[in-house]
Amino acid sequence: MKPDLSMAEILALVEIVDEHVDRNFPGVDPPRLLREVQQKLDAIIIRHRKEVDTTLKSGKKTKSARKG
Repeated sequence: MKPDLSMAEILALVEIVDEHVDRNFPGVDPPRLLREVQQKLDAIIIRHRKEVDTTLKSGKKTKSARKG
């Protein structure tokens, strides 16, 4: 199965997983499955670092334009 997620969606997923882990397992090692999901998402981000950085920059520009 090959997911069709954009970098923005992957970054949002990473943030959701991180928040879930922090909220539900404070100071405790998360369950194996959750830890594996985090590791896989981290690997995707590392592999696509340039695209991730571009996505983050364009998102910041869009937010700045909306405020202005």
